Amino acid sequence: MKRIDQINAPGGIRRRHRDRADRTFYTIMMILPVVQLLIFYFGVNFQSICMAFQKYDAKNNVFIWDTSKNLTLFKIDIQMAGFWKMVSNSLSVWLFTSLSGTVLAVTFAYYIYRRNLMSNFFKFVLFLPSVLPGILLAVMYKKFVGLGVPAFMNYLFDTTVSDVFNAGAAGGRVNLITLFTVWVSFGPQVLVYTGAMDRVDPAMLEAGRLDGASPLQEFFKIIFPNISSTVSTFLIIGVSSIFTNQNNLVSFLGFDTTTAESTIGYYLYKKVYEDFQRKSGFCYAAFLGLICTMIVIPLAFGARKLFDKGDD
Repeated sequence: MKRIDQINAPGGIRRRHRDRADRTFYTIMMILPVVQLLIFYFGVNFQSICMAFQKYDAKNNVFIWDTSKNLTLFKIDIQMAGFWKMVSNSLSVWLFTSLSGTVLAVTFAYYIYRRNLMSNFFKFVLFLPSVLPGILLAVMYKKFVGLGVPAFMNYLFDTTVSDVFNAGAAGGRVNLITLFTVWVSFGPQVLVYTGAMDRVDPAMLEAGRLDGASPLQEFFKIIFPNISSTVSTFLIIGVSSIFTNQNNLVSFLGFDTTTAESTIGYYLYKKVYEDFQRKSGFCYAAFLGLICTMIVIPLAFGARKLFDKGDD
């Protein structure tokens, strides 16, 4: 009886109304992300997920539920050294673009945040890759690095340098393309990090300066702890794209590449594109993509858990 009286008391009724309002608000706020997940992931990828468990019958132009062919092709792939080279390239590109790119982006963002020399100009230049089409930037970069730099070397030092993007310069051209990938993603990261730094409480910065904190101490003890969640978000996104990043190889080289230059993302893109008319490679590409997803999901959640512990 006492319990019923407590629930029916004015405070208990208000608490129940508040809890109901909280649940209603939470439900309403969750509708949009759930709908987006259902439409833009499961809806868009539904056919691809189905294809992972099918094979294409060219004679009757239909997809048949059968995974034996995909499993056979996968077993053949993993026994080839070239496949593991593509996996290694994917991991190398991820390490370089995510780790070194993040370090450079955070450092440069702090330079702009401090309103140092030409900071506004650099902010404008870094924003350009977000405005200009990626293929246009790739063409400009390829012409300047591949043709412009050798021409300058020839003019200044009378040294003949061939186009580094020719097929004969495999290792060098992939490294240059990876640098381009870092540069293209560099601008948006810098702008996001600068915005996160602008939200740091000015009182904390003022207290640090009154205590005699140097710019380096200010960065590591005040700025970075306050933007660590933003940095971890970019790193987690990088983990999720390990096997989908084709490193802009299509924009620079088309399909004139070797296995030693390829990534898993490029391999999947190339397989779908080359078999677009025959449809024979769709099922295996979907199957391999699903396997890569199953590998990346625990890695992404593990990275998130690791970063959450670091923030604590």
